[in-house]
Amino acid sequence: MSSKRFSYDYYRIPVPGDMFDGEDAFDLLSDAAISEARDKARLYCVPAEWSCSLINGRPGDSTVTFNVRRKRSKAS
Repeated sequence: MSSKRFSYDYYRIPVPGDMFDGEDAFDLLSDAAISEARDKARLYCVPAEWSCSLINGRPGDSTVTFNVRRKRSKAS
């Protein structure tokens, strides 16, 4: 039985915290961080699963920093 192996890539992405306001500002900021990480990625891999977590800051701050993770299948 073969098991899939995955590779993970991590990006530390700062975004301006005042790009969005309102109750969904955090979700919009995290989407902006994932979009920026996709642009910075050296390899374009499909399919890939993108997720992010907050490192520092909050909506309204001058800079909000996210750790963005890309999960992709390794070639066998």
